[in-house]
Amino acid sequence: MAYIKERGNNNYFVRVSCGILDNGRPFQKSRLFRPSRVNLPESKVRKELDAFVKALEEECRIEFETKRQSQTDLELSEGKTKQEPAEEQVKGDHQSMIAPINASSSPLFADFCTIYLAAKKENISSTTYLLYETAIQRILIPRLGHLHLDEIKPYHVQELINFLATPSGRVDKKGEKLAPATIRRYLTILQSIMTMAWKQEYINSNPADTRRLEISKIVTPEVEAFSNEEIAEILKMAQLEPIHIHAVIATAIYTGARRGEIAGLKWEDIDFEKRTMYIRRSVVKLAQQEPEIKLPKTISSIRQIAIPQALCDILQELKKEQDRKKALLGEKWHEEGFLFTDWCGHVMHPHTPTKQFDKFLKKYGFRHLKFHGLRHSSATYLLSNGCDIKTVSKRLGHTSIDTTNIYVHALEKTDKAAAECFDSIEV
Repeated sequence: MAYIKERGNNNYFVRVSCGILDNGRPFQKSRLFRPSRVNLPESKVRKELDAFVKALEEECRIEFETKRQSQTDLELSEGKTKQEPAEEQVKGDHQSMIAPINASSSPLFADFCTIYLAAKKENISSTTYLLYETAIQRILIPRLGHLHLDEIKPYHVQELINFLATPSGRVDKKGEKLAPATIRRYLTILQSIMTMAWKQEYINSNPADTRRLEISKIVTPEVEAFSNEEIAEILKMAQLEPIHIHAVIATAIYTGARRGEIAGLKWEDIDFEKRTMYIRRSVVKLAQQEPEIKLPKTISSIRQIAIPQALCDILQELKKEQDRKKALLGEKWHEEGFLFTDWCGHVMHPHTPTKQFDKFLKKYGFRHLKFHGLRHSSATYLLSNGCDIKTVSKRLGHTSIDTTNIYVHALEKTDKAAAECFDSIEV
């Protein structure tokens, strides 16, 4: 992983690391980068900088491998193995363990992040990994990357939190402050990194422990949902749209499924006779990558739910339309079994429903809510019509009823507002 810091006058300090030496220290190379000419567009500066970093990383890798090989050859010539020096340091009962590295030789935070991400990659989803990688490269390393692990103190973390709470803390430069929940998410990643460093005995305590920090309280945002009357009108207007748009909107309302779960539905998941739907996969789209099919968000998200006859009728109409399109395209059609597809049968891009729904709302003059608002609306509709919270929680695939309770609170607030309308009556 590379650590890059702008030095002013269009100069950039670049440091790369490609491994840990036998003494526990990272093997690094540093160099100053200058663009090929002044007033170069930012996109071209970034392109040249990326190429510079790759070349420096390759140079570092070759030197590191050469150094390690030379060390191995030297040890073999002396009739020793790499383990012998470490074994001589060990005392007590655990003779086979290598002695922990002294705190003074702890690696730089930027270099340890490479080790951390490599360890995490196999244990978290690709979506979560991208979130971690982006936060580390764009938020954490620019502020902490130059420090050794044992040099990072709670006041460094507090300074990071305070910085993120300002408009300057946004890497996208939109000018608005980051939400406390977003800052907390970055802090959680930092806590995880430092916990791993503590387990490996690079540090004695976690400087990102929340008990030692001042953090803004997270305020749970209010649930935004359509009213029951709006839901009825949306379903009515959706009938005027092409069947694939009508079916996406109806599926979201009648099932409360997440956008990615809807995109991942296959015909084998629908039992028209029993009127059930089996939700067992989700589609996600990472930056500059093809859509990826994966398991739903949590284990409880894998679920079977009942669906109304109205939705069955809509989906059967969608199937007939898909069969007609398949016959028309012939060999150009790629049969993958999905309900919602692109023009030739491939899985629908998970962002497509959002774009379609935005256009639909504008076309018919509805107030704007995100596509995810249909999931909220499905929950509030069921609860307001007497469905018990446990059933609603199961349909939504929530891990805990506590999550579903946010819809109950939303209904209570709406009910209170309705009661206050009577206060305007003069008697």
